[in-house]
Amino acid sequence: MEFPISYKVEQIDDRLDRLIPKADLLSEAIRYALLGPGKRIRPLLVLASAETFGVNPDLALDPACAIEMVHAFSLIHDDLPCMDDDDFRRGRKSLHRAFPESIALLAGDALLSEAFLVLARAKIGEVAKVRLIEVLGSRIGKEGMIGGQALDMHPNGSDLKSVLEMQNKKTGYLLSAALEFGPILAGKETPWQEEMQSIGLHLGLAYQIRDDLEDAEQKSDENKPTALSLLGESKARKLLQESLGKIDAKLKNLPSGGAPISALLSPMFK
Repeated sequence: MEFPISYKVEQIDDRLDRLIPKADLLSEAIRYALLGPGKRIRPLLVLASAETFGVNPDLALDPACAIEMVHAFSLIHDDLPCMDDDDFRRGRKSLHRAFPESIALLAGDALLSEAFLVLARAKIGEVAKVRLIEVLGSRIGKEGMIGGQALDMHPNGSDLKSVLEMQNKKTGYLLSAALEFGPILAGKETPWQEEMQSIGLHLGLAYQIRDDLEDAEQKSDENKPTALSLLGESKARKLLQESLGKIDAKLKNLPSGGAPISALLSPMFK
């Protein structure tokens, strides 16, 4: 996947490498999960959002890395035997198969802690720093991503409304946080937070439907209810296009027409 020249996955990887140096078995496990194959969509969204609002990318890099640490934490825990019990992640052994399960669990815990430590130490204004910490905590806590994982494991229902609520929390809220970081860093949160959160939730839905369609083509044995299984392929594709249309319309209302974010997202949904 090609991204604009201003977004370098290598720069994100290099910074993550320096934030978690080699030390012991726990750090090796953290690095295995954090520095493994990945598209770095969430930290790239932070950088794209920051550019949209005129923020120096150097100031946005550590907040972007914090988002990726949270994402890596969520994947580690998703794969554990008590959760989805997956043996592989992105073509490699999942962390609890490559390392002792106890270390995998602790590596996930450590990454969540490190994410907030990275934000606390970021070279940004104190007001922005507090808001980044508050927004991230809100988007990934019991009312956000972690709450979504709980609903995934113990659903309130199997109807479309329940499934979309779970997916919004589990996937959409962290994407929202990544997008919200830009206006916060720019000191422009008040007029833009709700708009960025809305874009993130629509993006989470589009992302999930696209993945469900790809899983169906690969004949995945996943049997949990999804928008695809509940709506059928035709209606699911229509919902995907509606979500992408709403994202596009909202991006055009942003400074510079949301061009950096649009350039990042366009290759994902071709």
